[in-house]
Amino acid sequence: MRGDAAPPPQGLLFLVTAPTAAGKDSVLRTLRRRGLDAAWVTTAVTRAPREGEIDGRDHFFLNPAEFESRLCSGWFLEAARVYGRLYGTPLHQVQDPLEAGQDVVLRLDVQGARELQRRIPEAVVIFIEPPSVEEAMRRIQGRGTESPDEAERRLKAMLDFEMDFASQADYRVPNPTGELEATADRVWDIVMAERLRAHPRRVDPAALRPWSDPPVEP
Repeated sequence: MRGDAAPPPQGLLFLVTAPTAAGKDSVLRTLRRRGLDAAWVTTAVTRAPREGEIDGRDHFFLNPAEFESRLCSGWFLEAARVYGRLYGTPLHQVQDPLEAGQDVVLRLDVQGARELQRRIPEAVVIFIEPPSVEEAMRRIQGRGTESPDEAERRLKAMLDFEMDFASQADYRVPNPTGELEATADRVWDIVMAERLRAHPRRVDPAALRPWSDPPVEP
């Protein structure tokens, strides 16, 4: 009797996105601290590190010339211009763990999430929502990490298109002020539920292609 070769391992891809100041980074840090078993993608951005951020852990902090060089070399799975800066997802950080059968958690902006949802329909999209637009505006204005011009740009993006993406996500998870642990519980439960599906939405890593188009801002 001829034995068929076992299919190659494939993991799940979770795209975690949010409008500005919704708190997705805090939610994901909480899940990592709790030990959620997944590969965590480090994205690239053309800005300087903020206080407490470490290159290679929080982001790859690149200058625009470095970013463009890596874009031309096929280093990115997706790239976008957001809030006046360039952001990108390293292809190998998604492809390598998927090939090993490991699930991947990718945090990214709404523009990137929309593009990858289109290109990778098997991906599971989780949208973290601020309790209200007014609260998101208060958080942006209160955290003091952006210039007034950048804060205004972020607010405009949130109102123009980011909040609208919630209806296109697989899951919407509100993140009320003061309830970070409960929000992390909900995301954890989503990951566990997706893993237990009768037919999990596994991503074929061989189908992933590098991004080559010039990043544009919506």
